[in-house]
Amino acid sequence: MTNSLKNRIIILCVGLVLLTTVVSLASFWWSTSQFNENKVTQDINVAENVYKQYLTAKESLLLTAAKVLTSDFGFKQAVATRDADTISSALYNHSQRINADVMLLLDLSGELISSNKPNQTFSNDFKQLMTELLNNSEQSSFVVLEGELYQVILLPVKAPRTVAYSLVGFQISDDVATELKNLTSMDVSFIAQSDGVIRSSLLSRPTPFVPNSYFHQATTSRLFGERPIYRNRDLHLASLKERPVNVLLSADLSQSYTEFERLFFTLIFLAFLTIVIGIITSSLLAKNLTMPLSQLANLARQFARGNYSVDAMSNKQSNEIKTLIDAFKNMGNDINEREQQISFAAKHDSLTGFYNRSAMLEVLNESLEETQQYTLVAIDIRGLRHINDKLGPRVGDDCLKAVACRIAEFSDELGGFHARIGGDEFLTVFPTLTSQNIKCGIPGLMDQLQACYTIQKLNISLRFSAGVVNYPEQGLQADDLIRRVLIAVDSASTEHENIHYYQDGEDEEHLESLRMIDELKQAISDDDGQLFMTYQPKLNIATEQIDKVESLIRWQRKDGSWVSPELFIDLAEQSGLIVELTEWVISTVVTQVDLWKQKGIAMQAAINVSAQDIAYPGFHANLVKTLKNHSVAPALITIELTERDMIENEEKGIQALESLKAIGVKISLDDYGVGQTSLGRLKMLPIDELKLDKCFILKLDESKKDQFIVESTITLGHQLGFSVVAEGVETEGSLELLKAMQCDHVQGYYLSRPLKADVFEHWLEQYNEPA
Repeated sequence: MTNSLKNRIIILCVGLVLLTTVVSLASFWWSTSQFNENKVTQDINVAENVYKQYLTAKESLLLTAAKVLTSDFGFKQAVATRDADTISSALYNHSQRINADVMLLLDLSGELISSNKPNQTFSNDFKQLMTELLNNSEQSSFVVLEGELYQVILLPVKAPRTVAYSLVGFQISDDVATELKNLTSMDVSFIAQSDGVIRSSLLSRPTPFVPNSYFHQATTSRLFGERPIYRNRDLHLASLKERPVNVLLSADLSQSYTEFERLFFTLIFLAFLTIVIGIITSSLLAKNLTMPLSQLANLARQFARGNYSVDAMSNKQSNEIKTLIDAFKNMGNDINEREQQISFAAKHDSLTGFYNRSAMLEVLNESLEETQQYTLVAIDIRGLRHINDKLGPRVGDDCLKAVACRIAEFSDELGGFHARIGGDEFLTVFPTLTSQNIKCGIPGLMDQLQACYTIQKLNISLRFSAGVVNYPEQGLQADDLIRRVLIAVDSASTEHENIHYYQDGEDEEHLESLRMIDELKQAISDDDGQLFMTYQPKLNIATEQIDKVESLIRWQRKDGSWVSPELFIDLAEQSGLIVELTEWVISTVVTQVDLWKQKGIAMQAAINVSAQDIAYPGFHANLVKTLKNHSVAPALITIELTERDMIENEEKGIQALESLKAIGVKISLDDYGVGQTSLGRLKMLPIDELKLDKCFILKLDESKKDQFIVESTITLGHQLGFSVVAEGVETEGSLELLKAMQCDHVQGYYLSRPLKADVFEHWLEQYNEPA
């Protein structure tokens, strides 16, 4: 796996070694090449200097010998007298003294007079030679005489005037070249190209031997291909203009190549050895690094599985790795502690320490045994909200803690367990027989809970409702048991009971309510005719005309069964569907009022709303938008609220009603007389109409007390500026009494039951026909 850290470390280390080796080899190549280049150049420079010194020494020797010869009085006298024997002897002796190879005496015309060797003749033209040599006075030159190369010097013989010339020289032979090679370690070649004379130190010569071509073009096969054998330098020697002589210095590079290759292979071997050592070292390093990391990875996987126990790890680790391992151990311990805290918080209520609802389900599934009977008691604290509102949430929290403490005292002794399953609801579960024997059962628990509490130096009495379910008679599954015990406690709260024992069939009623809520939601969404509005006419007593209706919703399910409005409206309020339902009602009623207006029917419609509707932030905007879309005047809509809804959130409700009244919508106080509205509160309410509850009207013609109450209420309403509506008129006698009492509007079955819109229009048409 190339992605593993171990392999990456090895690749990195080996790569660094390879890079270092390549750089080293390249650097070695360049530096060695430069060194060899400089060394060869230096050697050639040295060889050139040696060669020059050698020739200078020979030149000095020639000059000295020539001067001695030309200065010898006897020799000058012999020259002047043309004494051939004396001249020949002098030349011979002097040549032997300095080992000169040639020593000649020439007359002024360049003719040979005598030489150091008897019977020696030359075919050369000495006159031209003398002319060029005399131009380089006292300096040697290289000339070719009879096919041999010589270094010569020409001096005049004066007695006292110049009477002859003496030419003294050394022969340049292969031996001389070899001698120079021994001095310079380079091959030396003297080349008189025009005369075809070559003298060289090279022993093995090709045929034909042309030094310039050979030394410049000779190559050898080496490690890096064909390489030149020689490095050359061509020097011009003092010679005749038309017969030049050069010397070629040739440095043999073979030894340098051999040494370079030997050093190169040595470096390659060292580099290979370094790479091997690098691989081994990096493998060990990678192992030392990755093994602890692998152990830490395994440790992390253990942590992920919830196992926070750390096995002993090797102590042969670096300080950094030890620090990392210790950090992992500490992290595991911290995670374990936090996990336990989170697990506890996830399963327990933070205020009381009891199980929460989801944890209670698990505990019930694990703890309940069919062989033993258990009692489940759901406890609801009634009125806790008022304690929070009046005394503050801290007192309310302390009340919850105190209640939880008493539940625990009762249940723990019996071997039970308990949970907080709602804001003010608790659930405790304990063995049935044990509680009956020790604590006198449920009544004992309720007595214990209802004893007075001392909270922050306040004596507080709390009221409770309890719902009871028995296991296994009334359920086996935990979710069924909790649902049924909550149904029982809800029934206790609704019916204001202290204790309510679950009865078979209540769960089914609850499930039916849930199904009904689901169907109601679907009916609102689909608007498929299951929900429809009916309109009950209101008679204006003063004009004897029908100018108002009350809009009443009805629901006929798909199976044809009817659902009581009280039932499904209550379910809508409990489930939060009431806002959607009211929006549907407003849209339907406003649309109908618009249709009536188009037909020439001016009708004011009343719509019943709840406290949830008034508290909903979008209620006002939705009503205004609907009225605008249908061009319906706000005065044609009356909003009816009961006394209970009016005072549930009085301050916020009054603000909402005032905003509705500001746009022209009428406000009616429904079911007046049976609620808690005081006269002081009544005068503060922004209402336009009082609607007397039907309990005062149904038997108005039979009850004097009802007549007194109704008459006084009508008078009070008129004096406060309200119009008054009486609902529940079912007899002609009641209607006549209300007319006498100057009631403004009446409605009831005496006039008409609630009718669908088309039926109402027909009824209204008949009602308006002349008697």
